[in-house]
Amino acid sequence: MKVSAGTRGTSFNSGRQVTFTVTGMNNNDYSRTADLVMNVPYTRMNETMRMVQRMGGKITGVSVSGGDLEAKQPAPARKKAARKTEG
Repeated sequence: MKVSAGTRGTSFNSGRQVTFTVTGMNNNDYSRTADLVMNVPYTRMNETMRMVQRMGGKITGVSVSGGDLEAKQPAPARKKAARKTEG
């Protein structure tokens, strides 16, 4: 079952979409769904995560697509600071 929310957002991230894979969500207080795929705008990610939690579901997968994600390079790994030993 696919669920899609409307679009809303600011101009710099309105192209991003978040896809959640959810399991065990209550459906009208009488059954639990096996798997559910939800596509929402990036700006509604937090709201959707809270809704899933309130309805008793568990998020089993998240992916973000669109926007300028494909053009960005991953951030370099942080180096651990050397500890000074007192002697």
